[in-house]
Amino acid sequence: MNKFRNTFIAFACIIVNTVCAQQDIHFSQFYSSPIFLNPGTCGMFNGNLRAAATYRTQWKTVTTPFNTITASADFKLLQNKLKNGWFGTGLTFYNDRAGDSKFTTGHYSLTISYAIEVSEDQYLTVGLQPAFMQRSINYGALYWDNQYTGNGFNQALPSFESPSNQNFNAFDMGAGLYYLNRIDKKTSLYGGFAVSHINATDVSFVRNGDAIFRKYLIHGGAEIELKGTNMTILPNTLFSFQGPNRIINIGADFKYTLQEQSQYTGFVNETSFSLGAYHRLGDALWATAMFNWTGLSIGFSYDLNISSFNVATNGMGGMEVLLKYRAGVGHGKGRSTRFL
Repeated sequence: MNKFRNTFIAFACIIVNTVCAQQDIHFSQFYSSPIFLNPGTCGMFNGNLRAAATYRTQWKTVTTPFNTITASADFKLLQNKLKNGWFGTGLTFYNDRAGDSKFTTGHYSLTISYAIEVSEDQYLTVGLQPAFMQRSINYGALYWDNQYTGNGFNQALPSFESPSNQNFNAFDMGAGLYYLNRIDKKTSLYGGFAVSHINATDVSFVRNGDAIFRKYLIHGGAEIELKGTNMTILPNTLFSFQGPNRIINIGADFKYTLQEQSQYTGFVNETSFSLGAYHRLGDALWATAMFNWTGLSIGFSYDLNISSFNVATNGMGGMEVLLKYRAGVGHGKGRSTRFL
């Protein structure tokens, strides 16, 4: 059994590392990390400062868990100086470690955006996101056919597989557009389009010109407050295309407001909680829960794997924890309680 288990792990790690090299990380609470999703959302929120951090772990039942952490912060510039717009700027980073090989990707970006109020309560934003990428891998942690002795694998034997370069650095570039329409006090619509890896940098460890696929992403959602109740429906969707890889997320959160934000002074922030259900087509189902209190949000989600890979995962997927904070809610331009 050990022989077959080790063979499977080696094969899975090789395949996963190959796929990860050409597919970006993704989160179940994708709508709660907007600057990570689309550079055009930078500075598009009600308040002065927004910060968020997410931790995700998955595939514990298969091999070494895949762990991802991301953090971001963005704020507005010159919002009281310009007549119909403002600049936004922010910093984002993520670190992703995958499988037995410790295949690690670090991504550190600066985001710059400009938002304009094209008409009353309608906003359009464009953003650019230059970034610095680091990647590394530990080939010595994998099992190779040259190390098979007939009874098992001996990692002390040479594999003859390790490339000379097990880490590299590269420049990366992304851009995005974002649109928000505050239809009335109870309804908002928003959506955007983003392109990642515009420069298609070489991501091969042997530096053979294997360019990363550009990623094209379309996302959108709404905030619909039900008349005469404290309930708000927050549908969200995402379409991502990166080479042969496709991700389609659909679902909604249902928010119950315990205390509304004061509309004029901004001294009282919203207190609410929400529950949601989502589907990543052909891959996973997941539930979400979030509690919001005076600018601080704590969210949780858990995936159930429904793809053919559930033979290995036993249906288990990924757990995700989100922490988000907004300061100065209710002040400055932008009257929506939710921009994304």
